[in-house]
Amino acid sequence: MSTPSEQLPSVLQDRKRYEAAMAFSVRDAHRAVKDLFVHRMGIYWSDFLVSLAVGYAAFWAARPVGYLTLPGILLFLVSVFALYRCFAFIHEIAHFRSKPSFRTFRRVWNLLFGIPMMVPAFMYEEHREHHNKRWYGTPRDAEYLPLARLSPRHTVTVVAASFLLPFFGPIRFGLLTPVAWFSGATRRYLYRSMSTIKIDLEYHGRPPANRAERISWTAQEAACFVFVLACAALFLTGVLPVDRLAQWYALYTSIALVNSFRILGAHRYLGDEEEMSVVEQMMDTVNYPGRRPVRELWAPVGLRLHALHHLFPGLPYHAYPEAHRRLVAALPPDSAYRLTESRGLPRTLATLWRTARQHQKAGLLLTLQPRGLDRPEGAQ
Repeated sequence: MSTPSEQLPSVLQDRKRYEAAMAFSVRDAHRAVKDLFVHRMGIYWSDFLVSLAVGYAAFWAARPVGYLTLPGILLFLVSVFALYRCFAFIHEIAHFRSKPSFRTFRRVWNLLFGIPMMVPAFMYEEHREHHNKRWYGTPRDAEYLPLARLSPRHTVTVVAASFLLPFFGPIRFGLLTPVAWFSGATRRYLYRSMSTIKIDLEYHGRPPANRAERISWTAQEAACFVFVLACAALFLTGVLPVDRLAQWYALYTSIALVNSFRILGAHRYLGDEEEMSVVEQMMDTVNYPGRRPVRELWAPVGLRLHALHHLFPGLPYHAYPEAHRRLVAALPPDSAYRLTESRGLPRTLATLWRTARQHQKAGLLLTLQPRGLDRPEGAQ
């Protein structure tokens, strides 16, 4: 193939990756896993409820045994990873929210976890843009920045923001939400800037698309407001002690930190803000194969096989191990799918940092342009 490298998409900037991408057949890969697209809700329910019970119980038990004792520290870590696993289900909910079997699961998840942790499900509605063939890796993708082609300070910002995230919920839902009920300007600001889980701070969200969505979003906002109000009342009356608030801050920050490193390791972030094909998206994403328990802690609910997810976003998370096994068996070792594999998160993060530094030294950094407030007509 004689195509000049400078004409290739940025994620295919070498002959090996380019030829692998050209030879990869999504149809053939789908044929190997086509019987795995069945959701087993019993797994969803048991996984979520057990993780929730373990997380909340460990959080409660850390105080009686002493926060700084070895048992207290271990209990805190258990609460972090168990509740982080609960949070990860928002990803599955975003993909399958339209399925009737997920309606009750979504409501229960919101009631037991999303509202108390102030990450209601509606804040991840726009995750579908992250899988859109036209918008992945572009300014329309809230979950993507071309970090490998930006100054390393953008990568640091993603991590540093974790220490501020515990304040987001109380401010967004406890202070600004009730104001937005009476102020159209505040309401528009919240929908534009504070209603989407994102790493691109310049990304602008949207208001509810219809009456049903408006009712759903408003109900979730109101529930979060009531929860913040109840916590404030308990604190002011002395029922909720300061040390529990500090413990909650540490928990929330720890979950956010783990998630920020997971996000940085989920993609190679080599995009140049142009459209990518499904295969290019897959090759810009990372798989962490193998059943090492530590990977299930920081990338739970299927997130450790993220390239597989971008190839087949309709697969339920419990089918990922079998789907990966079949693809590895069916595809050649030099397949584009196999090129998504990483030996570990530290290696991926080091590569991301090194690539950004190389672009910085070479003066090839991208300059992000201000995002417009409006979306293309008909955007969903």
